[in-house]
Amino acid sequence: MASTKEIKNRIKSVRDTQKITNAMYLISSTKMRKAKRDAEKTKPYFDLLRREIRRMFAVGNDLRSRYFDSAVDEEKSGGRFGILVITADKGLAGSYNQNVIREADKLIARSDESTIYVVGDYGWRYFRGHNYNVETAFEHSMNEPTLAMARDITFELLGEFEYGDFDRLYVCYTDFRGGLSAGEAVYDRLIPFDRDDFVPEGDELDSDASTVFEYEPDVKTVLERSIQSSIVGYVYSALVNSYCSEQNARMMAMEAANDNASDLLAGLQLEYNHLRQNAITQEITEISSGARSLKKKRK
Repeated sequence: MASTKEIKNRIKSVRDTQKITNAMYLISSTKMRKAKRDAEKTKPYFDLLRREIRRMFAVGNDLRSRYFDSAVDEEKSGGRFGILVITADKGLAGSYNQNVIREADKLIARSDESTIYVVGDYGWRYFRGHNYNVETAFEHSMNEPTLAMARDITFELLGEFEYGDFDRLYVCYTDFRGGLSAGEAVYDRLIPFDRDDFVPEGDELDSDASTVFEYEPDVKTVLERSIQSSIVGYVYSALVNSYCSEQNARMMAMEAANDNASDLLAGLQLEYNHLRQNAITQEITEISSGARSLKKKRK
């Protein structure tokens, strides 16, 4: 049985650990709120950009682009896939990283040849350790995703796509749903786009129907550049969603650790009190026995 000194040391150790988990909880909460605010600032721009792409298709119904395909069968297996996997730089976030990697494994199983691009040290260590074909492990830290970071990643991926290194590009990330949820690991096809998603429906653009737009040098060139900017926005959104999900998962993990530490402290304190009470009872018993013995000797 442990002594009272050993239990006191364990109590001190658990309390020190609890201070760390509390601090990590607060830090993750602050980081998540900041990332959400930054994402909200850029969202109107990319929403408007998507609307303008729809307008271009309304102007030129016969537009064609290497970034679009109207006959992509998402259930079809095979082909060369490029897969951008977004993970965290570190653990201590529950099953956050494992869920993303599990979704990436599903994509890899569907492809004849997969080229993997990784953001986050955790994913890079996993894929390298399992001998996957990792084309690029981006050196950007997931500590604070930025628009410049999304732009660098996007332009490298678009370059690989244009060189023909893969036929489809997927993004595997965690979709942040807010609240008490840690998010859901998903994968989306980024390139080629489904052309039907950008064809305006009904009177969607009728409010500006009387406005005449001129595109320089031509609609197709403007469309290509707009699509590239739209892809940057999508990648940035995926980075921010993953980052918020990571912080939320870490908050939940730290909260669970705090609860476990509280339960452990309660048990240790009870055990310490029992030992201390037993020691006091034993001392009282020994004193009483000694007093009775002395009394008998005097008699």
